[in-house]
Amino acid sequence: MKRITLGALDYGLAFGVDRALRELAEAGRLSAVGALVTTELWPREFRPLQETAEKVGKNVLFGITLAFSGDRVSPVSTRMQEIYGDRMFTRQGLERRAFFRLLPDEVLFDEALAQLARYSVLMQRQPDFVAVRENLLTRTSLAKIVFKAVERADFAQPPLVISPLRSGLKTLRLARLAKAHGLKMLPKGDPLPPTADVEELHKLLYNHFDGMSDGSFVASIPGRSDDRLMREEPRKKIAVRECQYEVLSSNRFFHTLDRKNVFLN
Repeated sequence: MKRITLGALDYGLAFGVDRALRELAEAGRLSAVGALVTTELWPREFRPLQETAEKVGKNVLFGITLAFSGDRVSPVSTRMQEIYGDRMFTRQGLERRAFFRLLPDEVLFDEALAQLARYSVLMQRQPDFVAVRENLLTRTSLAKIVFKAVERADFAQPPLVISPLRSGLKTLRLARLAKAHGLKMLPKGDPLPPTADVEELHKLLYNHFDGMSDGSFVASIPGRSDDRLMREEPRKKIAVRECQYEVLSSNRFFHTLDRKNVFLN
């Protein structure tokens, strides 16, 4: 039997997304939920997630998606707020700074620590895993900052780190770097196919997990449309979210996992 960690990393973006993720987690159709503590909704949405975590116990991993870039997120640390205001970097801007070795290391370190603390205090538990939004963990200089912050947080049980890469030498280097900080990386599998066609997604998922290593993390973006999503996301992406929610909720998906001998870890 192959173990797969099927997760979603954008809890806190919209009520429709958050409700969908809680329902899927409670139904045993998701095995990991990552929260963005940098969104406007997080102060209101952490409590329902806390209740879900209490219901499902150790059957689901609950973690944090650190955000240093992108839309719909704002800095948590006082230092980053004072220097950069209420907006995060763009992904391209951070990658450019990383390339020229101009990252504001101390500011990003403080921001990572502040986000980790915010999650732990409000959820009243440590994160089971840590991911980084927009795949920025692929940048070694930023990965060092994140690993150092997680180590400094001094959790009783070191959280897993979601790998941003599927395979290759860079994956091995990141794993060695994480190990030096007492951390273990969860291998990355291909995310769920971004189709809005329910029948097509069912067919694609039948062979989707073939060839993945045991314990691979498979990202998904299920959700249900709401006013906030309609304002902030393209209709095509919302359709993909709704398609994934419908498929993951179905008995047919459960039977597919059973026939393929896949266990949601």
